[in-house]
Amino acid sequence: MTDGAPGTTAATARPPRGLSYNQVRILLLVGGLILLGVTAGVNYVRRVETAEVAAILFFIPIFVAFVFWDWKGGLLVAAFATAGYIALRYGAIHAIGAGHFTSLIFSRSIAFFAFGAIGGLANEQLKGSLTKLDLYDQIDDATGLFNARYFLQDTDLEMSRARRYQTIFSVALVDVPAAAFDDLGWRKRRNALRQLGRLLADSVRTVDRAVHARDVDRQRLAVVLPETAAEGAEIFTQRLATRIAAFLAQRGASVQESDIERRAITFPGDDGDMQLLREEFAEIERREHPEHPEDALVDGAAGPERRRS
Repeated sequence: MTDGAPGTTAATARPPRGLSYNQVRILLLVGGLILLGVTAGVNYVRRVETAEVAAILFFIPIFVAFVFWDWKGGLLVAAFATAGYIALRYGAIHAIGAGHFTSLIFSRSIAFFAFGAIGGLANEQLKGSLTKLDLYDQIDDATGLFNARYFLQDTDLEMSRARRYQTIFSVALVDVPAAAFDDLGWRKRRNALRQLGRLLADSVRTVDRAVHARDVDRQRLAVVLPETAAEGAEIFTQRLATRIAAFLAQRGASVQESDIERRAITFPGDDGDMQLLREEFAEIERREHPEHPEDALVDGAAGPERRRS
């Protein structure tokens, strides 16, 4: 399977999209807090002046602020951190004069504001980049196949094409119970899903598009079959289910072929079933991409009309 419909090869060659922005933000926050805490602890052990150890700790609220509120939050908390540092030095300033601490206070305030501004701008850029990737993500992480979002977009286009050019297409759907993978360890389960993705990619034509989506209690495998009538789609679906059952049994999954649900849906013809299936995948899509769900793709409007509006 080396050529065919645009994006087909990407389903097996493109790496997973990786972490979302929220996940990256949590990792960034945890890592930064640990680093700042360790730095303050080392300076305390080395008997650095208490005020300077506290100055390091002032970077923590600035860090938290720009992670959640970008540069504006970083600068606001930097101002409070500067005031806090001056308050720590107030006793010494009152005792020996401000002149001895002017350069020290100035350098600390510059460090606070630079940390808040630069860190906030970097965080804002990171959020924009990862959000954009998440918005256009079409690849399933577990299998390397297309995901629920792609299924909605692709079937939307196929339905529009079928209406306009009087063509036909089908969807072969195979549902594997999620419990079938319970006896596998985490690593075996991950490898089985990845190999299942390769099996599915090798089982379809170059013009077909294979999709995987994880529902609450089942692993859903769908193949969009352009220019395929109901009879051909039914034969393909039965053979695919048999092959998947044998594949999983060889890898230790507790599943029988009779446990695997399968059905073929053709459009036009099974219009109601197609709409229900798309709504089910839309629900999966909302869970996978809560910030950018493809709700508009299941509103019943034809693709060209929706795009013009």
